[in-house]
Amino acid sequence: MTGTTVAVIGSASVDTVVQGSKSVRQLGGVVTYAGLTFRRHGIETIIVSNVANKDKSILKVLCEEGIHVFTGHTKDTTHFINHVDGNNCWQEMLVNADPITAEQVRSVLGSVQNLHLGPLHPYDIEPKAVKLIHKTKQMISLDVQGYIRSIENHRVRLSVSENLADSLLCAHIVKADEAELATILGFYEMSPSELMHAYKIDEMVITAGPRGGLIRTLKGEEVRYDAKPIRFLVNAVGAGDVFFAAYLTYRLHRGKNISTASELAASLAAQQIEGCYISTKSLGLGC
Repeated sequence: MTGTTVAVIGSASVDTVVQGSKSVRQLGGVVTYAGLTFRRHGIETIIVSNVANKDKSILKVLCEEGIHVFTGHTKDTTHFINHVDGNNCWQEMLVNADPITAEQVRSVLGSVQNLHLGPLHPYDIEPKAVKLIHKTKQMISLDVQGYIRSIENHRVRLSVSENLADSLLCAHIVKADEAELATILGFYEMSPSELMHAYKIDEMVITAGPRGGLIRTLKGEEVRYDAKPIRFLVNAVGAGDVFFAAYLTYRLHRGKNISTASELAASLAAQQIEGCYISTKSLGLGC
């Protein structure tokens, strides 16, 4: 492989999306939405994930778009139920795949310039793999969502995992939504600036749904961006993943400044919410 290559690491999931009386099954996970976003911007994309042999067909859409998919052995595939009501969403995790191992990560290290970590739950990537990533010289981006979750009777709740700290230590650019960041800051009893300096985070991407968001830098700069108007809401699932991958694309791989990168990413996230970017139909898995 030549040129810029990104490896997205985390579970591909079977997502049941419930909106009112309607329910659909589709491929999900950060690896899906971020992977497709990177690839559609012409970036060579690798996905490192674990999917059960019986479910390998769910990865067809990724392979068809030219993504290189590397899966390890697992008995089960991660399965979420996403309950969606407008911009509000709550989740259940019915079952999870085995953790992604250090050996799986090591197999792609020599081929990539950017490792994009997208765990869906606290044990999605084994701690040994995170420590290995910490030793690399690649650019590391992290979506914290999987480390701000606990599972209680299948219900997903906000809770800081003991595995978050090691992942923050190895990441250069970190994304969290407002609720996730508030949970982290409360747990560590730090301000955003203190957190970034403690873990040497170059940029913190903070999303706030229809209110836009902001990007903080280690030097203390704050750049706010506005959410783009939505003509109609189809499905907000995956919009944050699309936003972050698009932001990284323009910021790291296209050389754009923070303001331009965030505005372009917000436009793409709006398209995702409207169902015009990565469509539910393209990810559909049937009944």
